[in-house]
Amino acid sequence: MIQHLKTRPLYVYIIVASLFLALVLSSLLYVSHHRSLKQAAIKRYTSETLIKGCLFELGIKRQDVHIDGNRISVYVPRKISIDKIFEVFNALRPLSSSYSIRDNHIISLVIQDIPWDIDLLLPKEKSFVAIIVDDMGLSMKAAKKLGSINAALTFSILPFRPYSREVAWYLHSRGKELILHLPMEGNGKNPGKGAIYTYMRPEDIRSILTNDLSQIPFISGVNNHMGSKVTQDKVIMSIVYEELNKKGLFFVDSLTTRDSVCKAVALKTGIPFASRDVFLDNKPTYKYISTQLRKLIFIGRYYRSAIGICHPHPMTIYVLKKEIPKLERQDVEVVPVSKFIKMRGDHLSLSRR
Repeated sequence: MIQHLKTRPLYVYIIVASLFLALVLSSLLYVSHHRSLKQAAIKRYTSETLIKGCLFELGIKRQDVHIDGNRISVYVPRKISIDKIFEVFNALRPLSSSYSIRDNHIISLVIQDIPWDIDLLLPKEKSFVAIIVDDMGLSMKAAKKLGSINAALTFSILPFRPYSREVAWYLHSRGKELILHLPMEGNGKNPGKGAIYTYMRPEDIRSILTNDLSQIPFISGVNNHMGSKVTQDKVIMSIVYEELNKKGLFFVDSLTTRDSVCKAVALKTGIPFASRDVFLDNKPTYKYISTQLRKLIFIGRYYRSAIGICHPHPMTIYVLKKEIPKLERQDVEVVPVSKFIKMRGDHLSLSRR
């Protein structure tokens, strides 16, 4: 046996020893890495807790605080003065390696090597949000539930669906604003009947758009259903805008792709235009939808206006019924998207995200 081992080449033992050493080192690095991650998490939790403690002392409610990475947006109620806020946060100076106040409303500080920006959203004039409910026309039951909500929701109705016209007539009788939910080619999913595709000739696009518009009465504008491929095409969007301009209609970009050219083409054509700020119900859970609704409100407070898009899911309807009545107490008004576009002045949505 010993003689057999002696006959093995030396490099075999070197390889085995190297593999063993690599295994030991990787184990040590793994432990060290996870220890550093745990320490970083503890540091973040500690510094975030200190900041939340200051907000709690000021009496700021949880729903008025939005944390996005290392930026904390805080809606400041009218009863709390900015001087009082600075006074409370001054207590963190000894714990901060860096502390400054910018533009009289942003507190920048570094606690345990973690930088934070606390953006104080001070009370302004009333802010406005528009909420568009997409994919209408599939159910009268959903339309009646949404139509009963005491708010100026905007309803985007798909053409050629079982209840498209019936939903339009019903919601119009309730004083709701209607727009066409224009089917457009996206990334593989079937957008349904009445869709515009990138391979189509200009005359076919015009014909399909005319038919789609004729399907939904009482509309004041249009937004895209799917369309992540079509909304990247300047030629097609120019044709669409040309036809909408003839009929005095506006366009809302649902922003189903970051590569959308809708705004750029709108600048050239002069069509009344806006774009979506927040999708409210990508996940149909109460927690997610209510969080996204708060995000919409924060954007509305910061820019004085914001557009959210949702769908007639049962949970979405439940959240809207529960949360919308609270908006008036927060100086937030839900307005039809047409009024929202007029208030924008230059007819163009701000590129905010």
